[in-house]
Order: sequence, then C-alpha cells, then structure tokens
Amino acid sequence: MLESVQQAGQITLEPDELIEFQSQGRCLLIAKVAELNAVLPHLSGLTLYVYALDQGHVELPASATLVKQTLTALEGWLGSFVAWFGEHQLQLDTVLDLSAKPVISSKVAPLGYFAPGQDGQALAEALQQLPELVGVFDKPRYFQYKPDICAHSRRGVTGCSNCLDACPADAISSTGSDLINVNPNLCQGCGSCTVVCPSGAISYALPTLDASIDRLRQMLQRYQSEMTQPAQLLIHDLNRASEQLEAYQYPLADTVVPFSIEEIGALGQPFWFTAMAYGVSRIVVWDACSHSDHDWHELQASIDEANQMLAALGLGDSRIQFVSSAEMQVLQNTLAASVTATGVEPARYAGVDDKRRMLTMALSHLHQQTAEQPQTLALSDSAAFGEILVDKQACTLCMSCVSVCPAGALVDGVDKPQLNFIEDLCVQCGMCEQACPEKAIDLQPRYVFDRNMARQKRLLHEEPVFHCISCQKPFATQKMIDTMITKLADHPMFQGPDLERLKMCEDCRVKAMFR
Repeated sequence: MLESVQQAGQITLEPDELIEFQSQGRCLLIAKVAELNAVLPHLSGLTLYVYALDQGHVELPASATLVKQTLTALEGWLGSFVAWFGEHQLQLDTVLDLSAKPVISSKVAPLGYFAPGQDGQALAEALQQLPELVGVFDKPRYFQYKPDICAHSRRGVTGCSNCLDACPADAISSTGSDLINVNPNLCQGCGSCTVVCPSGAISYALPTLDASIDRLRQMLQRYQSEMTQPAQLLIHDLNRASEQLEAYQYPLADTVVPFSIEEIGALGQPFWFTAMAYGVSRIVVWDACSHSDHDWHELQASIDEANQMLAALGLGDSRIQFVSSAEMQVLQNTLAASVTATGVEPARYAGVDDKRRMLTMALSHLHQQTAEQPQTLALSDSAAFGEILVDKQACTLCMSCVSVCPAGALVDGVDKPQLNFIEDLCVQCGMCEQACPEKAIDLQPRYVFDRNMARQKRLLHEEPVFHCISCQKPFATQKMIDTMITKLADHPMFQGPDLERLKMCEDCRVKAMFR
C-alpha cells in the first residue's frame, strides 16, 4: 500500500533558475601554526593563502602564500569570497576557518565556507570536500519574491521584518527602498522566510505550494481508496531522513504517509491546514538532525500557533507535532501513540500557489465541519490575519495610514473624509500603527470565518467636512483644523489673523498672506 501511495505522489521538479558558482581553487586557510602543519598535506592541488593565528614556523608548499597583514573582514560565498587585509582585498573561492570563533557568524555558513570548530568529523569532511570544490557548480533558486505584496516598508515606515529575522544564512537584507533583497547565492533553501512571511511575498519555489498540495492530494486520495483509517502525515527532508527510512525499509505503520520535501521548513500552515482538511488525523514534522546549524524555531512557533487554532475549532490538541531526533525509535514512538480521527470529511479542492488563499480555503472547510464553529479565532501577535482598532477621538483622518498600507486594507473615502478597512487584506504588518501621528491605531490579531464579511469594506471613522472660511471649499476635517489650532495657538508665528489663516484652503491662504 505504501508503495502505491508513494507512486501517486511522484512528480518531476525542474528549477526555473539555477544559481551558478565558479571556483578556481583559491582557498584561504585560517588556523594556528600547529593546525596548519596538520591540515596542509590534505589540501594539495589548491592555491592556498595561509593566515596564521599565532607565531611559529610553518612549512608551506610552493602553491601556498603566507598572508602577514591583519584580517579585518570576510564575506561572500563559493567562488566569490572577499577577504580584507587592511586596505587590501583578496579574491577567494573557499575558506577553511579553524579559529575558535568563526569569522563569518551566520547560523548557516555560506557554501564554500567551512568552520568545523572542535568537531574532528566535520574537519575530516571539510578536508575531503575542499579539493573537490574546483570547477563550475550550480544549485536551484529556492525562492520566489513578489515585491508588490511585500509588507516590509512603505514611504520610509518599516513594517514587517520577519524574513530578515528568520533567515539563518543572513541572505536577506533591506534595500533601503521599501523592499527586501534575497541573495540567491547565500540562500540555502531552509524555508524559514516563507513560514513567517505574512503576505506570501516570499515563497518556496522548488516545489511551489500548489505543487506540494496537489502531490499530497493525490497521495491521500490513493490512501483513502485503500484504507479506512485516517492517515498520519510524516513530513521529512530528502537528505538524512529519506536515507534513514530507506535503510530501515520504512518501518512505519500502514496509516503513516511519508511526505518528502527538500527542507521541512518549506511547508507551513497553508500546507498543514490543507492536510487536515484532506482528512489527515495527525501531522508529524520530523527533523532528522540533517543540519546541525538549523534550530527551526520559526517552524516550531508556527506549529504551536496552528495547534492553538485547531484546538479552538474543537479538533483537539497537538494535531501537529515536531520531532527532532536522529533516532528512528523516537520517531516510531511518536507515530505509534494513539490518535483519534478528526471526523472531517476530506476536501477535494486543488492547490493554488497563494499562501493566504490556501489557508482560508482550508480553515473554511474545517470550520464548516466542526461542532464548535466559532465566529472568530484569537491569534498570536505574530499572526498575519486581523483587524485594526481606531481611536475615533484621536484620529484626525490625516490618511497617513492609508498611504503606507502595503496590502490596500486601508482605504480612504475618495471625496468623503472617511477611513475604511478591508480585513481580508490586512497582514498585520503594523505600518499603519507606526505611521499614525496621533497614535490612534492598534492591531487586533484574529481570524474571521465569515469571509464575505471580512472582504467587505467597513467604515472605521468619518468626520464632518471643514470648509474654507474664505471660499467655502471643502479641504479638511473639522477635527484636523481643531487639532492644528490647539497645537499652534501659542506659537509666535500663528497669532491673531495668522491663526485664522489655518482655516483657509491652500489658495486662499496664499492670497491672504499678500494682501
């Protein structure tokens, strides 16, 4: 049965773009003298630049150069490292860093950079790989970026920085022009950025969300045609986890459906909730410890939030579990624990490559079939759904919030002094809250199950129109004029008739100044 389910999920993935690395074998070796003498014989064939961390005699091969200036900075990736020694730059292809504190401090090191520390096995692997890293190499571009829906910044107001904070490879940076930049050479496809992105602006590209969901749908439909018990879904990576499952000949219960993915972080709440909507009873996300430099904190936080939402729907606690262990027995114990069926009639809809749409489709399906059927779900502060609350006494309808909203969730009244809101579009980025000069806005994370209500434009605040005291042209709100007069009443430049000019439109104000 497992074989037929796996066959149903077989798809061919072709990357849209490959990232190329060219290495000429120029290697920077950073180490103490005693360590240098031990590793140099293993690096023959490379053009070596040696930076000694202490004093002593070093027997260098003819192909090696001893660098005596102080190393001040190092950055880059395979084939494109740059080391600064004072004011001088050195172009390099690979780096073996044996210093106690690695020069490059990102959690996930760039390709071509090896910092094994005190791990003898890691050092042996590095010495084996370095001579082979000469030539032309490529890897897939793992991500897609849609700048038009990015909630990072608008008009100099910073909003969401989730992806920057989550990326363990330091591959994401702010461009300074309201957008982010993802360096494809540094990105190694862990998927943490896609898990935390509220709008779906950054998404996994190999495979895309719809490809993963359609594959899952085919596998579960095959499973459900042969089995009456609800499936347990095991999400695992293609590296160590797959090798372990194959080595042990898949020693899993018949109810377990293994689902392989490049990295477990590539799948998040849209996929998990869709799996639950397809009738899965439990999801186990298995970290087989393939990467010692990945902590999966963002993934685990997202699992916790998803479990809270499922519990609020009356579907029980801990439907999604995270298992971090290289031991097969630990995984088997988790999958062997009893689990009740959700009672959800499996959905049949196909996948779309839209994070928020997939999530709302899955939640709507689950909501329709649960006894609880709450109108809303309270969410955590990091959630990507919610409303905004406006203090009507403080709001002057200056529309600063509208001008910075990246999703179009805040809308003005066109020819009326109104502030309107479309909850379905809000990603809770917080830019409106930051931009408001009156501090009149608060975020309220939640999920509304009535999507028609969430998609409707609703009035948050409106004010009477103020007309120019000279020409009667409507140009502001009464509250905005009152606020300006109150704030400037004691200012020496706005006394007597000068204060009255604040009640005039722009044209009449200019005319009054030159009478």
